[in-house]
Amino acid sequence: MSTPVPGGAPGVPNPPGRPALSYRITTHGDTLARSLAEVSQRLPGLTTHSTDDPAVALLDAWASVADIVAFYQERIANEGFLRTATERRSVLELARSIGYELRPGAAASAYLSFTVEDTPGAPGHAVVPAGTPVQSIPGQGELPQTFETAAELQAVAEHNAIRLPLREPQWVTSNTTVLHLAGTTTGLRPGDGLLIRSAMQPEAWRFRILHTVNPLPTDPAGRPPITVVSWEQHLDLAPSQVIEVHALRLRASIFGHNAPDWRTMPASVRESYLAAAGQGGTPASATQWPRFALTDPPEGADGPVIDLDAAHPALLPGSWLVLRAPGVRDEVYQVVAADQSAAADFTLTSTTTRLRLRGTGKVSQFDRRATVVHAQSEQLEVADEPLNTPVTGNTLRFEYPVTLQAGAPIVVTGTTLVGVQTTAVHLIDAVTDAGTSIVLDRPLEHPLNRASVLLLGNVVAATAGQSTEEVLGSGDGRATHQRFTLLHKDLTHVPAPTASGVRDTLAVQVDGVTWTEASSLFPLGPHDRSYVVRIQDDATATAVFGDGERGARLPSGQENVHATYRTGIGPEGNVGAGSLSLLVKRPLGIRAVSNPLAATGGTAPERPDDVRTRAPLTVRTFGRVVSLDDHEAFARNFTGIAKARATVLSPAPMPFLHLTVAAPDGAVPDDTLTDLRAALEADGLPGRRLGLDSYLELPFTLAVAILPAPDRDPDTVSGAVEHALAQLYSFERRDFAQPVTAAEAIATAQRVPGVVAANLTALHLTGEPAAVASLLLARGARLDAGGTAVPAELLVLKGLSVQVMTS
Repeated sequence: MSTPVPGGAPGVPNPPGRPALSYRITTHGDTLARSLAEVSQRLPGLTTHSTDDPAVALLDAWASVADIVAFYQERIANEGFLRTATERRSVLELARSIGYELRPGAAASAYLSFTVEDTPGAPGHAVVPAGTPVQSIPGQGELPQTFETAAELQAVAEHNAIRLPLREPQWVTSNTTVLHLAGTTTGLRPGDGLLIRSAMQPEAWRFRILHTVNPLPTDPAGRPPITVVSWEQHLDLAPSQVIEVHALRLRASIFGHNAPDWRTMPASVRESYLAAAGQGGTPASATQWPRFALTDPPEGADGPVIDLDAAHPALLPGSWLVLRAPGVRDEVYQVVAADQSAAADFTLTSTTTRLRLRGTGKVSQFDRRATVVHAQSEQLEVADEPLNTPVTGNTLRFEYPVTLQAGAPIVVTGTTLVGVQTTAVHLIDAVTDAGTSIVLDRPLEHPLNRASVLLLGNVVAATAGQSTEEVLGSGDGRATHQRFTLLHKDLTHVPAPTASGVRDTLAVQVDGVTWTEASSLFPLGPHDRSYVVRIQDDATATAVFGDGERGARLPSGQENVHATYRTGIGPEGNVGAGSLSLLVKRPLGIRAVSNPLAATGGTAPERPDDVRTRAPLTVRTFGRVVSLDDHEAFARNFTGIAKARATVLSPAPMPFLHLTVAAPDGAVPDDTLTDLRAALEADGLPGRRLGLDSYLELPFTLAVAILPAPDRDPDTVSGAVEHALAQLYSFERRDFAQPVTAAEAIATAQRVPGVVAANLTALHLTGEPAAVASLLLARGARLDAGGTAVPAELLVLKGLSVQVMTS
């Protein structure tokens, strides 16, 4: 349905949605033709229509004037409507008529990590004041960008780089067969004996014969050298930490273990030994040498005594000893006394080592011939056990207490299990366990290799812009609506949880008293010390004060109006990671600074095309956010948000609203999400449950083969096809849950002039096997199997190729 424009040309249709109004009442040709027709009727004698004639030339000149006037009249009419206005000033004033201010752009945000001087003798701590400037190192074709810290930072040297523990105290269980010992010079070999004691059972010891000994030197991750030993039989101990480990380096036998068989000895020898021992009977009635069996001491007497079959001067009192024999449980003893001696018995003569032992086991159960004595103990240092588990979740534990504070930002960097480097900023929710662990605001996005994890603790937020102070002028109590324009353009606006998503950095003082900024003078009273800020079309900012009825007038004074503000906005501030490294003013005790992550959030001033969409959204919400459309409109009107999709999810027992958003160039930074949530909570329904996430990207690959017309340049045609497809699937034109079809890709390619035929050769999700799918689907927000909200998906073109067919 056409709608006539008031004052427009009669009968000229202007249907809704047109990019420009048809408002011209005439053109040069029409005016000249009508004028000549009228002259011909009034002056029949004027038969020439040549412009060489002075009369016709005069008519032609006035027709030109009418054409110019009609042209500018049409342009002025177009500038009176938001949809058709082309001048930024026109869009600005039209938007202001409904209370909408053009977004001035936003300053980029970054997190800066400071390094405190930690050389010997240095204090080890430093204070980084709020507003500390840090400058970037510009790349090719770039200009240096200045960032200033948003808050004061109490930096500490021990927070320069915090590593997670790579080892933990060893625990033994009933199934333990491996132990880690400190160093690589233990001297252990397979077959050596090891005595192990646990914390849960101090009186319980286990003896094992080593099966493998594997020394491990220091690794690149910084783990100290260790020796890993193992045995075959399970340890059979209650779970506890290891207390002591002793290597029993000597393997000996008891004197008499190699005595001749009693039954093979002559009868005369046996009789003499029996008589010497005071035993009666005949030699045939005895089956073993007298005193051959080991004997236990009498009740209440000192511990047992045994004689080893050789001199062992290294056996010292206090050392440990283990008796082993087939079919008998091992017994552990401690040496009380060790003496070198000599023995003659069982037809044997030998130098011996006499040992007095302390222990609860009975030596009488051990056979002299079969018993092996493991002795000469040496205590070994137990090493911590390597921690090889990946780092996951939101709790990080340290080896030593740290002085991190809850609410502070911290940078977590490391490599994933597939070797991809990742860096993220988290906020500390809590510091627990006496400072040995912290709880992050959200779980780590990927499991990280523990040895690669590095935490940067001296971190503070910063925004682009440079501070300046100036005298705005003098107040005049007789004047109304005094205006002062700031000397510098591009007033810095930083992200904030407001309806617009930003706030400016201007602070005005009058006679030393701070005045507050208001969005409008209309609701102010005569004594409200407030002002409004208006950003002009040339990027200058003007502070406007009241008239004594709507806002207080400025008091009279000489140069008594002062301003402090920052300048600098736009995407130029989105510098890469590691770019911010020049300290303009180096705080005492600070050695270096850097930004571990690229700066984000820097946006250019709002374009007129954006205003056509966003300005009407403000009259839909009117400061309250209730319906799904309200949430989408509020989010799209928020600085840094370009797309929004609201969905109601219905988990048990109560449904809730989920909002999926996207930035103009991709994912929404966490800081912007935080500010948007705070703004929605301020303007939304109290107690409402809200899910808010950046979208899930589904990258896809597209390849098409074209047959160009014979009279066309193939490179030009293929370039035009590539441009058309890139525009079709550009990020700006894609929406959440919007599918991609093979038909639209082929149709777009074939509409390009010079294309005779087009054939799709690839259409699939990036990373999946090559295929030609007829349809790629993207899902909206939903609940996964665990009941967790999953944001909407967005298909994004990541790989595009156009091939030229020869026939």
